[in-house]
Amino acid sequence: MKFQVKHWFSLFWVLFFALIIYVSFGYQYKARLIPLVVAIPCFCFSLYRFYVELAGKEGAAEEEDARLKEIKEQVGEISLGHKESEKIDQAEKTRRFFDILMWIAIFLVLIFTVGYLIAIPVFTLAYLRFKKETWLLSALCSIGLTAGIYLAFVIGTDSYIYEGLVIPLIRDWLQS
Repeated sequence: MKFQVKHWFSLFWVLFFALIIYVSFGYQYKARLIPLVVAIPCFCFSLYRFYVELAGKEGAAEEEDARLKEIKEQVGEISLGHKESEKIDQAEKTRRFFDILMWIAIFLVLIFTVGYLIAIPVFTLAYLRFKKETWLLSALCSIGLTAGIYLAFVIGTDSYIYEGLVIPLIRDWLQS
């Protein structure tokens, strides 16, 4: 277990997430919840990675990297419909880039107009159906994502979630 220069990067992440956790405990309960939920798993993973590198278990790390590369290739074949070794021409890359920008813009407009709790299921359902997923999977993902966000933010942290422009107008119209 000899400390070498290559271990500094992993040590940086261990210390970084430890600092985030330490600083988070100085916040009020609701304010520290999200940083802790994110930082604690990241700290554990970075500590594990630092241990693997420091212990000199490079064989285990290389085996882990090989498994990750194999999974990446399998996912790439499924999502792209071809192997990673096939080159994608510049026109296709540009088209995909603008597709991503379009979907981000649609999501932002939905959030701005109808708020998070309506935009999330509508966007998720539309995106998955556009990508030719089944209705069942699309609906379950939309419902699950919305429920998870509602439970985490509205109930868990008792936070206000942006309602958009339309919802307050409808509420005011119904009250008058």
